Amino acid sequence: MNSDCETLYYKKPAKMWTSALPLGNGKIGAMIYGGPQCETISLNYDELWTGYPREYQDKCSYRHFAKARELALDGRLKDAQNLLEEFFEGGNSEAYMPFGDITVECHKGMVKNYERTLDLSTAVHFVKYEKSNVVYTRESFVSHPDNVLVMQILSGAANSVSFELHINSPLKNSVYSENDCLILDGICPSNNSFNKDFMGSGYERYCEDEDKKGISFRGAVKVKTDGMIVYANDKITISNANSAVILFTCESSFNGFDKHPNLEGKEYKSKCIETLKQAYAKTYDELKSAHISDYQSYYNRVVLDLGSSDRSKIPTDKRLADFTGSKNDLALYTLLFNFGRYLTIAGSRENSQAMNLQGIWNNKTDPPWSSNYTVNINTEMNYFPTLAVNLPEMNLPLIDFTKKISITGQKTAKELYHAGGFVCHHNSDIWGLTTPVQGGASWSFWNMSGGWLCHNLYEHYEYTLDLDYLRDTAYPIMKEAARFYLDMLVPDKDGYLIMAPSTSPENIFKFGDSTCAVSQTTTMTMSIIKELFENCKKAAAELNITDSVIDEINEKEPLLLPFKIGSRGDLLEWYEDREQTEVHHRHISHLYGLYPARLIDYENTPRLVNAARRTLDYRGDAGTGWSIGWKINFWARLHDGNHALRLIDLQLQPVDNKFLINYRNGGGTYPNMFDAHPPFQIDGNFGAVSGIAEMLLQSTETTIYLLPALPDRWKNGSVKGLKAKGNITVDIEWKEGKLSDYKLYGNTKGKRVVYANMEIE
Repeated sequence: MNSDCETLYYKKPAKMWTSALPLGNGKIGAMIYGGPQCETISLNYDELWTGYPREYQDKCSYRHFAKARELALDGRLKDAQNLLEEFFEGGNSEAYMPFGDITVECHKGMVKNYERTLDLSTAVHFVKYEKSNVVYTRESFVSHPDNVLVMQILSGAANSVSFELHINSPLKNSVYSENDCLILDGICPSNNSFNKDFMGSGYERYCEDEDKKGISFRGAVKVKTDGMIVYANDKITISNANSAVILFTCESSFNGFDKHPNLEGKEYKSKCIETLKQAYAKTYDELKSAHISDYQSYYNRVVLDLGSSDRSKIPTDKRLADFTGSKNDLALYTLLFNFGRYLTIAGSRENSQAMNLQGIWNNKTDPPWSSNYTVNINTEMNYFPTLAVNLPEMNLPLIDFTKKISITGQKTAKELYHAGGFVCHHNSDIWGLTTPVQGGASWSFWNMSGGWLCHNLYEHYEYTLDLDYLRDTAYPIMKEAARFYLDMLVPDKDGYLIMAPSTSPENIFKFGDSTCAVSQTTTMTMSIIKELFENCKKAAAELNITDSVIDEINEKEPLLLPFKIGSRGDLLEWYEDREQTEVHHRHISHLYGLYPARLIDYENTPRLVNAARRTLDYRGDAGTGWSIGWKINFWARLHDGNHALRLIDLQLQPVDNKFLINYRNGGGTYPNMFDAHPPFQIDGNFGAVSGIAEMLLQSTETTIYLLPALPDRWKNGSVKGLKAKGNITVDIEWKEGKLSDYKLYGNTKGKRVVYANMEIE
């Protein structure tokens, strides 16, 4: 593989966070700035969130929901919305917090021949520069096997490595030295600042009551060197060394979503120090070798080759700027694809928390949208490509997150809806929040995330064929999600069963002289229910079981409201043909049945495929970063590779480092290849990866589609190691835009293989 496909390269240090380069092992996240005079390492730990287990249901009651449903079914939609916004909202989610920074003060004065890189094939960050004719290098990685961040500093002259190391945090903390460690002990806020108005006079950022204290944590640093070392109260000083190795790790008192982090927290202080001591006992080469071996066991599973552009020595930020005009840097597509796979491995590992809006990388104590789990698209999009690019282990944190809300959401379903099963609304957090949040009904009143997350649960089985997982984990949760929807279905005026009332996430329509978000039901709502019911039936058949939920699904599924096509030939978003308030809205939720589900496809529903295409034409291409990412997948499902590539090109447009929110058409890519909403949201990175995978390979339980959306500009190439459903590994080669060879590994009995709409096997 050429370095222009696997290396982020720059000729100057980062001045902004969105120019720094990310490292991670699922638990510890780091952004490396690469400053020669002062290195900054911006740190995160996946368990650092505000709050503690509690409930926000002060204003919510079944009585108000039942009245809103009655109003909606009677066509009084605005009245229903007003009622829900006044009486059916709770507190916002808690927020994901930064740990803080390590700073390494190295030199004063100018340097020359500077460069920094992130090698995606090894997950190692590298900095090199010259000062006073001496070459200095730094090499950094975050090891999953040893759970430490490691930075080695070397120089080309004897006794010339000297620096001061400081550690700090924007959270409440104390820093001190003890037993040759620099230690930072801190505590997360008790409350998210965005709940200030909700809590009123009871709001405190940090509470001193024992039962209201947040998550405590410890970060610790040790330095291994052949020079002089002094541990002072607030710093480590190294002088006259040939080399130095900095080691950092972190632990917290978080002990599970249902355990109070102060009263029932886990032991974390001694564990933090012990982890550091064990890493300190190893050589740098041992740490690095174990890290690379672990990382490459995942990364090397897939290899994409679209051709080299011979741009390995052109800085990545300049490549992005040049690409805006020329579009002839084929390797940049592969770099985008590999970077997304890298982020998946760096951000989501077994026993880590699921990736939030920013993965595991956040440097703000009041991050955009609390850097939470926004489960009406964004959390799910984080895991769009994971199974297709052969990383099922990285899917486990999302499965664990779904388990969590399937427990916390049972009480919400019972108390707010008088329904069985479980429900989760628009936002969640490390504590498994499932109740409605504050704000407009277009986002706060959306109760479909449990069903959407079950799509991922069943898809994990489809890709792995792990029957024990299906029996013990996936199906029990899917069944409880279905139980909720079965209890919620009511007949409409025509006798169809619908879930009422409902919204289409964050979108509104014109309603008389005003606007409204609440409809009798929506296409997305009904799509999620239809897919969940079908998947429950498939799972039960695989397990050779039947139960009351399956019996009720069989009874009610034929009565579900069908898809509707509007007067313009597009797929209706709401129950009735409504005029859009924002024609180019970023959410295209009513196409859930096209992607990620497969309720709409060429073979079974060609008329709906045409309506979906018309919908996308009306919505337009521009949007936020994640919206563009979703559209890539839509167009790939429509087998239109050229349009999908047009959207990838749009997503690759450079965005400056300003952290300003743009809800409409500001999407693109920051200098460090992070996706721009803007501001930074990691989901767009993953939407692009899944889109590229979908362009090259699609699959169902019966059929494998080779090169279903190959664009004209990708004339020659190959991909190895993609996964098809059925636990089948697929290699594909093409020349002059046509399939030239392919290989399937696994049990392909009964599988159709389709290329260019023709069955070839």
